[in-house]
Amino acid sequence: MIPAKKSDWFARWFSKQVKKRIAQQFARVYLRGLDPLRTTLDSRAVLAISNHTSYWDPMMAMLIGYRLLDAEGYAMMDAANLARLPFLGRMGGFGVDLSDPLDGTRAIAYTVGLLNKKNRLVWIFPQAQERPVTAPMDDFKPGAAIIARRARQAAVVPVGLSYVFGATAFPDAYISIGPPVAKAQGIKADVRAQQDAVSRQLRLISGHLDGTAPLNDFEVVSNRPEKKIARWTESMLARLTRY
Repeated sequence: MIPAKKSDWFARWFSKQVKKRIAQQFARVYLRGLDPLRTTLDSRAVLAISNHTSYWDPMMAMLIGYRLLDAEGYAMMDAANLARLPFLGRMGGFGVDLSDPLDGTRAIAYTVGLLNKKNRLVWIFPQAQERPVTAPMDDFKPGAAIIARRARQAAVVPVGLSYVFGATAFPDAYISIGPPVAKAQGIKADVRAQQDAVSRQLRLISGHLDGTAPLNDFEVVSNRPEKKIARWTESMLARLTRY
């Protein structure tokens, strides 16, 4: 296992660059559930469990943790990726060898140790690999459920992530944060409860998109600045080609 080598100044600087990059690549980022999460962090640590559908997922975690909440952020990740991108360790990334059960045990103990202080936000993607957002939510690894059972003082919060192309050339990002997941009867039941909780957040996003859920649940937390030259060019082309 590769422990985090957290650097607060680097985390703040790098998360600022992440925020700029998200603003360049996404038309808008829509978010719901931020205020309840902030309230929870005021009193205890949070284990955030999320689906894993894109390269952008950790970037969204950084946007939420560092730029919107100013929380002390950590994230479990594949040790091979952390070895390739060691600067992520400065952001709070810690690595686990997914092929080594003993390393998984060490990573679980390490994560439980992190969840002992309020305003700490530890992210885990229990699918352990990128999956389409439409794929059945039935492949969570048990690590997050084991951690939740051992870190009894921490809240387990489900997060749904989805990226959608719409009326512009740039996609929209949707993030839905739900209420804490109650512990069930045993690890297998806890895994199912976590899968169901994340699935519920993805359904809320789908409901927002198809109009079956309240539209005011989501707030825009990032907005791509419109370039005047692009708007001017479009307007001029429209005039020149008008019949």
